[in-house]
Amino acid sequence: MASFSYTPVFQHDPWFERVDLVEATGPKGFNIRFETIQSDLQAVSTTVTAIGTAFDQLSARVPVKPPTAVLSVAPLMQANGASVPWQVNGSGHAVAAPSAGANGVLHLTTLPDHIVLTSLKVRGAGTPPSGQKTAFFVTRVNVNDGTTFNHGSFDTPAIDTVNTLTLLGTVAERTVDLSTFRYVITANTGPATGTPVTLFSFQLSYNNL
Repeated sequence: MASFSYTPVFQHDPWFERVDLVEATGPKGFNIRFETIQSDLQAVSTTVTAIGTAFDQLSARVPVKPPTAVLSVAPLMQANGASVPWQVNGSGHAVAAPSAGANGVLHLTTLPDHIVLTSLKVRGAGTPPSGQKTAFFVTRVNVNDGTTFNHGSFDTPAIDTVNTLTLLGTVAERTVDLSTFRYVITANTGPATGTPVTLFSFQLSYNNL
């Protein structure tokens, strides 16, 4: 704990009527007296400033979290059962097999705890053959009994543009609780007739509590 002290230097020696003469210099002169008072006032100012600084440090504001934020996640998809897996390249992109499509799951292990999920944005490129789509699912899984809650899903004939899914559920259901749940994104697509479907990034938007 900081220690503060102040000891005044000036001590008044009274003058005596019709005995002491007014002097500018000397031990009882005005100059030395006022210089000593000025020095005392400066010492008081320095001590008060030090006290104020100590109080500011004690009551320093905790950085405030932004009300909304975005978490970008590389689509490092794992195989989903016996399905054909996504191929993850050196850039962390997930690429569907040209002849068979792909099906995989991403475990969201970097989610901050106690946030409220709001939406999923998918960035990528490619188009599966006519009549087939690329589908995405966001699921919450109870770690105790394995029950699931589907936050929503969407499918798209092409992902050359940004695709956004507004997540479903109440605020309580969309509040991340890592002690009770884990969270996954599932993605599947059909075989490509041209450029294979490639996933660049999943972006999860959320609100801080």
